Amino acid sequence: MRSTKDFLIYFRNAMSFVFAWLVICSVILNIVLGSKSISIAFLIKLFVLCLWGVITFGICFLTKKMQKRGFIFSLTLFYVLFIPVEVLMFYLMGMFSTKGNIIVWSIFGAIVVLTYIICLVIEFFVLKKREAVYTEKVLEFKAKSAE
Repeated sequence: MRSTKDFLIYFRNAMSFVFAWLVICSVILNIVLGSKSISIAFLIKLFVLCLWGVITFGICFLTKKMQKRGFIFSLTLFYVLFIPVEVLMFYLMGMFSTKGNIIVWSIFGAIVVLTYIICLVIEFFVLKKREAVYTEKVLEFKAKSAE
């Protein structure tokens, strides 16, 4: 980020989007499950989860220091910082407290691992290839400019 103002603008926009999206998803889930209401305590926990997610995402992906270390480092740091808090908040919200909780937690874990693997595949196979092509084109341009 270039400045604190940019970070605060990002923070406001991201919090608005993430919190609104999760509230809408929660309302839809409650309608599907037949629940009539969402508690204030649930909304506060959801807000805290969103707050932590936005802060860790901003630090891990949008600061110059982290961008220099690369995408995979930022992604790994984000997972390490965010996933434990996410699991704790899901537990405190009672989201995985159903009878089949081992199965649900396994599915959740598999989703986390799968998204991480997909990001690794994209980084190593797609972005590295584009990086090589970009470097080649820059070197061609420099060679033509030197003539």
